[in-house]
Amino acid sequence: MEIRIGKPGRECAATERSFEHGETVVSMVKIENQALVRLDFARESFEPEMASSALAVWETEYIDPRVAEQEPEEAYSPLRKLFYDAVESADRVELAKAFLAAQLLRRQKVFRHVKESAEGDGDSRVALFTDRINNRLIEVRDPNLTFAEMEQGRTRLVEQLSALEAAENEEAAQPEEVAQTDHGQSE
Repeated sequence: MEIRIGKPGRECAATERSFEHGETVVSMVKIENQALVRLDFARESFEPEMASSALAVWETEYIDPRVAEQEPEEAYSPLRKLFYDAVESADRVELAKAFLAAQLLRRQKVFRHVKESAEGDGDSRVALFTDRINNRLIEVRDPNLTFAEMEQGRTRLVEQLSALEAAENEEAAQPEEVAQTDHGQSE
């Protein structure tokens, strides 16, 4: 038996209606002619009795690649999102958070360090980075942040990253199950 499951379909297997971005889709896998076949249905077209011949049934959110490409890149990286939220702030702890996030993004090769210089009176440094994803030039200020401010920025960055990633993982881990079957046997 050939084990190959196709990508999610773009239209309902029952009605042939195209799925919309963000729509809940019911997917199932069954065996046909000694091969695994994936079928995707609009939620309203899926009938529970269809699950009787399936090996697995699950719900997922349809992501239209054309719509996803139009979303800003920050939407896909919690660290980039936190950086862009903090870099324009006047709050010193937020500036520390932005500075630390920029350094992490530099290590991930998302940002490229261009130049670092001291401003007029020497009270603050400015680091210039290029965001490789959208080719944006970014100025990150370090107004002689104290160790305590850097530590508060680090703590805030870790807490916010953990919260964003936990929310992201929670969303991904909670697909609504329509029906589960095991070798054609309903539970």
